[in-house]
Amino acid sequence: MIKNKFVLIVAMALLVAGVATFYIYNKSKATDVIYETSKAVKKDLRIEFGIDGQIVAETYEPKFLIAGRIKNVLVKEGDVVKQGQWLATLDVAEAQKNLEKVLRDYSKQRNDFEEDKSVTYQDANVTDTIKRILEKNQWDLEKSVLDVEIKDLALAESRLKAPIAGVVAKIEVKPGDTVSTQNQTNIITIIKPGELVFEASAEETDILKIDEGQTIKVSLDTYPKDSFAAKLLFVSPVAERDASGIVSYPIKATITDSQGKKILDGMEGSVNFITKEVLGVVTVPNMSVYRENNESYVDVVEGDNKVVKTAVVTGFTNGREVEIKSGIEVGKVVQIKK
Repeated sequence: MIKNKFVLIVAMALLVAGVATFYIYNKSKATDVIYETSKAVKKDLRIEFGIDGQIVAETYEPKFLIAGRIKNVLVKEGDVVKQGQWLATLDVAEAQKNLEKVLRDYSKQRNDFEEDKSVTYQDANVTDTIKRILEKNQWDLEKSVLDVEIKDLALAESRLKAPIAGVVAKIEVKPGDTVSTQNQTNIITIIKPGELVFEASAEETDILKIDEGQTIKVSLDTYPKDSFAAKLLFVSPVAERDASGIVSYPIKATITDSQGKKILDGMEGSVNFITKEVLGVVTVPNMSVYRENNESYVDVVEGDNKVVKTAVVTGFTNGREVEIKSGIEVGKVVQIKK
């Protein structure tokens, strides 16, 4: 009887101890806080937003102003051309004949006019009829002069010239092809070297954030670790609507420093507009800073794993990291509460 009572007391004691241990363990586990650490580093902080787009080479597509048959293509794809250099010519035989005919007509008209003028003005009493003839002849003369100028221009325009110095990127005609002045297809495409233009379309929510004085950078998928300094060229005040009715505004920026990278037409990426930034400041993660009694603190981990509560003065934040104006230096390790 006594033995059984003793066993019961021991069992109850063990049970109480087990329950207490379980409670204490779970309580301490529930209040455990997991910390990560991060070093204070010196870097640039900025707030920015990006708009997707792509590199579009600045291209020129000169066209003939007159219709005709291609006689010669004087360049090939990849050629470097100078401004004003001939690219292609039309068969100008017919144009030259027309020009000769107009010149002959002009000479005759000029002679007739001079003759009528000298005969008419011998008599001081010029009749109304003679005046009308003179006026008509003068009009015909001016028309003839105009015809000569037009035909001469047509002859000159039978030679397609490079509007800029650049590289021939594409040729879409060959000798014998006929070109028209209406709905004329591309003949030759020239790319202006050194011009790296990034084109994008800003949505309504973004267009109002864009300011011409902002610092901008272009990021390209081809070079994920790099960003390229750029300059805003154009923000369209005219909206475009896609098939679903979404409004956007075309924008253009030019890359001012390619950093020696090969950047080609069609490369995709984003143009990033920096709305605010601070350069070269001490920073720590936002989650390492906490407030007590209107003061900001971080927990600094010393070499012996001792945690020291340290007051700091914070500055600009981009939402992920915060500037530390004073309190800790670069290299200090701080706790991040998760």
